[in-house]
Amino acid sequence: MITRNSSTEAPCGADFQIAEPSILSSFVWLVILIVAVVGACLVLSCVTPFAALAVALAGTVGLRTALVTMAFVWFTNQALGFFVLGFPWTPGVFVWGLMIGAAALLATVVAEKALRHAPTGNAPARLGLALLLSFAIYEIALLPAAWWFGGWEMFMPEIIAQIAFIDTAWLVGMVLLNEVFSAFCKPWVGTTPRLIRSP
Repeated sequence: MITRNSSTEAPCGADFQIAEPSILSSFVWLVILIVAVVGACLVLSCVTPFAALAVALAGTVGLRTALVTMAFVWFTNQALGFFVLGFPWTPGVFVWGLMIGAAALLATVVAEKALRHAPTGNAPARLGLALLLSFAIYEIALLPAAWWFGGWEMFMPEIIAQIAFIDTAWLVGMVLLNEVFSAFCKPWVGTTPRLIRSP
C-alpha cells in the first residue's frame, strides 16, 4: 500500500510501487550496495560505477536517501583514493574529486527523474534509459574539470566505452543482487525495495 509519503520518497511513482519497503530492508539494501561499490573501488583502483549506482539508488530508495548515500560513497571513494591508493595531494586532483562528487549527485537526480517519468511497461528498458541518461550527464558534468585541469584523455571514445561497459555490467549485477536479496531476505527484513517490479 502506498503511504502519503510515497509522493516524495517513492522512487518511481505509484505505477512502480507495489508495497512499501520496510525501513530495515531499505537499510540493509543500502549497506549491501555501499559495501559492494566501496569494495570495487579498492579492487578496481577507484573506477567507481557512479552512474550504475545512481540508477540502483534512484530505483530503490527515495531521492533524498539516494543523494545522501551517493555523497557517502563519493566521500569514501575519495578517502580511499588519497589515504590508501596514493592519489597526489594537488589542487587539480582535489577539484577533480569535487567535480566527480557533483557529477555523481547530478546523475542520481537524473536517474530518479528518468525512472519516475518513463512510460510504464518494460522495467529493463526503464533501467536502461535511466542508465543512459545518468551516464551521459555524469560524463558531461566532468568536462569542465578536464577543460581547466587536464585529463581530456579520459574522454577518448575507447575510454568512454570501457566506463560505459563497467557501469552497464554493474547495473546488471546490482539488479541480480537486488533480486536475490528480495527473494531470500524478505522473511527476515520484510518487504524489500525492488529495482524490477511487476507493472
